Amino acid sequence: MTSTTQKAGRALLVVDVQNDFMEGGTLAIANASAILPFVNGRIVSGDYAVVIATQDLHPENHVSFGNWPAHCVQFTRGAELHPGLARDSVDLIWRKGLDAKVDSYGAFEDNQGRSSHLADLLQARGIVTVDIVGLATDYCVGTTALQSAERFHTRVLLPGCRGVGMNRQDIPDMLAKMRLAGVELVEG
Repeated sequence: MTSTTQKAGRALLVVDVQNDFMEGGTLAIANASAILPFVNGRIVSGDYAVVIATQDLHPENHVSFGNWPAHCVQFTRGAELHPGLARDSVDLIWRKGLDAKVDSYGAFEDNQGRSSHLADLLQARGIVTVDIVGLATDYCVGTTALQSAERFHTRVLLPGCRGVGMNRQDIPDMLAKMRLAGVELVEG
């Protein structure tokens, strides 16, 4: 059991556990739904002062659709958080990728470096440690962790993550970048 003091300084970020990234989605990640038991266990654990789920939420003409299939389009089922996620125990949904001209892999700032003000919110709540789970290790999880590590003690809980792995080295390369940035990678 986590002490109240420890809990007060900890946040959980659940990154992009959305229908389009799950099996059957337009940008499906293999075995993505296998993370749900672990992720839900962390969400309901009581170990965190705040639990935030990020949500990619793109307009129909989003710039990322030049590189990726259309995904997480506003007002579609694909953009919704997965129904198997313990959403009732999530404190806040943090939406990203709303600007049609700018992608936003990370939750703390977009791909042009503009702040989303998530760090401000967490700092105002006294957060010093951020745990991260979700999709995808080599893109949004990794980028969010790198951004988080600039401000907070950051841990990526690997049993609660899956990667795209388009190229064989994508996931190992992102894990190496995170380690180099001081992100703690938790295996179990």
